[in-house]
This record gives sequence, structure tokens and C-alpha cells, in this order.
Amino acid sequence: MRKHALLLIATTILTAGFTVGCSDGPKLGRVQGTITLDGAPVPFAYVEFQPVDPPGTYGAAYSDENGQYDLLFTRSKKGALVGKHEVRVRTSSVDEIQIEDKATGRMITPPLPPGYQPRLEVTFDREVEPGSNVIDLEIPASATVQARQRNVR
Repeated sequence: MRKHALLLIATTILTAGFTVGCSDGPKLGRVQGTITLDGAPVPFAYVEFQPVDPPGTYGAAYSDENGQYDLLFTRSKKGALVGKHEVRVRTSSVDEIQIEDKATGRMITPPLPPGYQPRLEVTFDREVEPGSNVIDLEIPASATVQARQRNVR
């Protein structure tokens, strides 16, 4: 009887030790913000937070019609890994953009504001902290000149 009691206690301690060591997955920070160009919102831009230190899975989102984004790590988890990131913002040409029309459920090409610059790509270095992060991304005007030069070639 005493052996069984000791075995039960040892098993309980080991199980508790393994359970404490388990976690709910990687440490994430919630990331939201606005993408702007010369102070104006950039709608339907793709933003990607690629972890640099430590490396890992990226978080991504598309900005809405107001240039606002809310990063997704997985389909069910919002945010990005805590740490340093290389952030890429890309816009597409008009014919590449499709969004769902909420009224009909059909995919449509949205109207774009005057001065919209197609096929733009800009990178930033940013850090994601634990908790909630507001990371606004201002695309410099010089990036639009470089994009125009690339698109002409």
C-alpha cells in the first residue's frame, strides 16, 4: 500500500511539472495601426511583420478603406511575435485588388483615391512589445517617385 501511495505521489509531481512547463503558444503582441502616404490613408495595402530577432512566423493583414490594419498571426489569433521585425508594406495595381462587397458577397475591384500609387513596396524596422501595440506606418513621398520609375521601365 505504501509503495502505491509513493508511486501516486511521484506521478502527480511529475505530471504537475510537465503541465507547468506547457504554454499557450508563442508570446504575441496585438498590433494595429494606420498606413498613410503624405498623411492620407492608403487603402487595401498588404502589411507583413516578419520577425528578425528572434526569427519566426510572420503576422499579416490588409488595410481597410481608411488605411487601418489589425494584424493576424493565425486565423484565430491576432498580433505578431514579440520582438524586432522587418515590416513590409505593399500595394497592388488596380486590377490585382479584389474585396468582398458586403451587400452582395461578390468580389469587386474597389474605387481607389486620386493619386493612388500602384505596386509600391516599402520596408520599416519596428518592434512589437507584449500587450497592445499601435504601429502607424507613414510611407515617405520619395517611395512613390521610386515606384513610378520602376513601373515605367
